[in-house]
Amino acid sequence: MSVAAPTPTACIASLATAHPPFRMSRDEWLAIADAISPREVDRAVLARLAERSGVESRWCAAFDEGRLGFYKPDEIPGTAERMALWLRAARAMTFDAATGALARAASAGVRPNDVTHLVTASCTGFAAPGIDAFLIERLGLSKNVTRLNVGFMGCHAAINALAVARSTILANRHAVVLVTMAEVSTAHFHHHARLDQLIANTLFADGCAAMIVTATAADHASREHTRRDHTIATLHSTHSVLIPETATEMAWSIGNNGFEMTLGARVPDILARDIRAWVERALATHGLTIASIKGWAIHPGGPRVIDAVAAALGLSDAAVAPSRAVLRDFGNMSSATLPFILERLAREDVPKPWVALAFGPGLAGEMLVCAE
Repeated sequence: MSVAAPTPTACIASLATAHPPFRMSRDEWLAIADAISPREVDRAVLARLAERSGVESRWCAAFDEGRLGFYKPDEIPGTAERMALWLRAARAMTFDAATGALARAASAGVRPNDVTHLVTASCTGFAAPGIDAFLIERLGLSKNVTRLNVGFMGCHAAINALAVARSTILANRHAVVLVTMAEVSTAHFHHHARLDQLIANTLFADGCAAMIVTATAADHASREHTRRDHTIATLHSTHSVLIPETATEMAWSIGNNGFEMTLGARVPDILARDIRAWVERALATHGLTIASIKGWAIHPGGPRVIDAVAAALGLSDAAVAPSRAVLRDFGNMSSATLPFILERLAREDVPKPWVALAFGPGLAGEMLVCAE
C-alpha cells in the first residue's frame, strides 16, 4: 500500500535587499529638483511636495555620478539612454540581493545549484537577454533553470512574482525558486510641470529584493525540516482585484523620453471606498478577519495611500508604522518595496499572520497572506 505524499506549502526561506550606492536626502533632492524642473514650476510647490511626501532619504542610481548625474537641465534623456541606466543598475542591485538571499538560504540547506526556477520582476526596464540570463551566468546557476519575467505590472509585481513561485512549489515540492524584483525608478524622472509627474519625481526611488522560495511538508526529509525551521513566512495565498471603471486613474506608459506615470488624485479615495469589502472577502475564505492579522505590509504609494488603506481597514498607527518607515527611509521603490517591509516585519518579530497589499495600474490590487 503506497502512502500519498503530503501537500507541500510554499515558504520564503530567505530574503535579502539591495539598493544603489548613492543615498539622497530630502534637501539634496530639492536642490536637484530645482535644477531639472522647468522654470515655470513654482519652487515653493516643489518644497511642499517634498515635505508632504513622507520621504526623508532615497537611494538613486541616476545620481551615482555626481549631483545631477544622469540628468542635465537642458538635456532630456531618451528612452534608450534610460534603459541603459536601468540595465546597469538593475544588474548590480540584483546580483547583490540574490547573492545575499542565497547566502542566507545556505543555512537552510539551499545551494545555488539547487535553484530550479527563476522569476524576475521589474516595471522600470526591459532587456533581452534579461536579468534572468545575467543571474544564471553570474551566480553559477544551472543552465537548465526555468525562467519567467514578470514585466511592467507596476508596484504590486512582487506579489505576482511570489504567486508564480507559490504555484511552482505546489506543483513540484522539490522545486527551489529564486525570485527577484529590481526597480530603477529614477531612470524615469521627468522635466515636466504636470503635478502628477512632479509628485512621481518626489516619491520614487531605486531598490531590489531577492527571495528563495521552497517547500515545507510534515514528512519531508531532514533537509526540508531544516528549511522549515528557517522559514521567514509561509506563502498562504494570494488574491487579486481589478476595481471597475478606474483604468484612467493610474497608468504607466512608454514614451520617447522614458516611461510616463499618470497618477489620478482620486486613487486614495477609491481605495478608501472599495478595498475593505475585497480584503474581508479574501480573508474570509481562510477563516480570517481583519482583526486576525498581526502584521501589515501596505505598499507606500505615498502617505495618502497609506492613510486611505489604514482608514478603510481600521488599522492603527502601529500597524502601518513599518510601511511609513520604509517610505521614509527608502522612498517608493515600486515592486521592490513590499519585500523591504516584509523584511522589517521579520526583523521585528511581528507575529503572523501577515497581509501585504499593493496597488497598480488598472486600478488593480494584489494581496499576499503569510502564515507561520
